[in-house]
Amino acid sequence: MEMGTPGRSRIMTGINGLDEMSMGGIPEGNQVLLAGAAGTGKTLLSFEMLYRNAKLNVPGTFVSLEEGRDSIIQNAGGAFSYFDDIDDIIHSSRILIQEQTGISGFKSKENWQSFLAGINKIVQSNKSRLLVIDSISSLRASEDDDRVFTRYVDLMTETFRNMGVTSIITMESESPVSKDQTGLYGTFMFDGIIWLNQVDMNGSMQYLVRIVKMRKTAHRVESMPYEITPRGFNIFK
Repeated sequence: MEMGTPGRSRIMTGINGLDEMSMGGIPEGNQVLLAGAAGTGKTLLSFEMLYRNAKLNVPGTFVSLEEGRDSIIQNAGGAFSYFDDIDDIIHSSRILIQEQTGISGFKSKENWQSFLAGINKIVQSNKSRLLVIDSISSLRASEDDDRVFTRYVDLMTETFRNMGVTSIITMESESPVSKDQTGLYGTFMFDGIIWLNQVDMNGSMQYLVRIVKMRKTAHRVESMPYEITPRGFNIFK
C-alpha cells in the first residue's frame, strides 16, 4: 500500500479510521469538501475533528451558516456524551464557534469579500489551524445563478488557502461531483472531497465514508462503513 508523502505537515482528523484512510491526516492547507445526504453526520464529523485537534492544543474555528451557537454545542454534547470537556475547550478558545445564520445571499463580490474578511479576523483571533464552514448549502439556496455560486465558493477556498488555514466545508448533497446536486460547475476549487453516504443493505441502512480525492497525498479509495457513537465516529477498518 502506497503511503502518504513523507515530511508533509498534516492536520490529523483524530477520527478513528479516517486518518488511516487518508494515510496520515489531511495535508495542511488543503481545502476539503465534506459532502453527504441529510442525517449522515457532516456537522458532527467536522465538529469532532475540531474537538480532537483542540485536545492536542491545535486551535480551530467553527462557522455555522445554518444553526445557532447554542444548538451546535448542545447537539455535539448530546451525540458525544463522552466528550465531557466541550464547554471547557470552548471557554479556553481552543474552539471558537461563530454563527452567521440568516444569510440571504450576497449580490456583490464586495459583500462576499467583507464576509470572508470577517472569518479571517475570527480565525486570527485564536490562530486557528483548522476551520469548519457548515454549510454552504444555505448559500446555494440563496443564489439564483449557479455560476455566481461557483465563483463565490471558488473565492472562499482561495481566500482560506491564502490564509494558510486548513478548511472543512460541508454541503448537503447526494453526490459530491454532480452539478445537479451541488450547484457547482466543477469541484476544482477543493483540494479534497470526503463523501458520507447511506445505502440500504437488505432493509438496514449502512453508513459509508469515502475519500473521493485528496491532493498532496495518497489515500485509500474504497468506501468504508462507519457508525456514530457516544465516543465519536468509528470507521470500521
